Amino acid sequence: MFAVKKVLAIDTTTQACSVALSLGNSVSSRFQLASREHTRLLLPMVNDLLSEAGVKLTELDALAFTRGPGSFTGIRIGFSVIQGLALGGDLPVLPVSSLETLAHTACRQLFIEDSYRLLPMFDARMDEVYWSVFEWNGVELTRLTPDNLSPPETIILPHSRLPLAVIGDGWHYAERIDLYPTIEASALLPDARDVLTIAIPEIENGALMAIDEVKPLYLRDKVSWQKRKRLRENKPISGTGT
Repeated sequence: MFAVKKVLAIDTTTQACSVALSLGNSVSSRFQLASREHTRLLLPMVNDLLSEAGVKLTELDALAFTRGPGSFTGIRIGFSVIQGLALGGDLPVLPVSSLETLAHTACRQLFIEDSYRLLPMFDARMDEVYWSVFEWNGVELTRLTPDNLSPPETIILPHSRLPLAVIGDGWHYAERIDLYPTIEASALLPDARDVLTIAIPEIENGALMAIDEVKPLYLRDKVSWQKRKRLRENKPISGTGT
């Protein structure tokens, strides 16, 4: 088993930008709403945490990050920064799911102590959502489905008698989803502190990877993203006619 002491984690998959540093017995972090500001904020946040802790990049044991799904631009920015840090510090990495991270963020921030089903979901635009289903027993989170991309009305949850918590901005499609959650937390965003929660046990069990073995998780293919970009660029400007 790998003894983890120093791990740096980042998340840039939504409109939030966050960084967390674990030194074994303590965790320090930065979290900021940063729509379209990830490029400007991310590296200074990393440098601030390392400087405050008196830790050099090369002294870290590993890097952890959310590889997706989520914002296409945010994923690319986060992955590019992790690539640079991993190569610059000769460090192994561990990618985690942004939806699983959000589920852990909900359990921590909402103080969920009872058993629940959790449905983290992001608005994926183009009339679709990224979503996954987990079960929380008050201590551990168990994945019940893979990360998915689909129209909101096609979400199908595994059968369970447990109450449901829905987390994330994908819930603004609530009228199209035949679900009745006990907890609704549409404003919650994933936090890098919870990337550490997922990553550290996996790193200790030897799940580390080289950066060239890792790819971002977009779920939506490149053709669909290009189609969305063309539609956005061809959209008429209000007041100028068609």
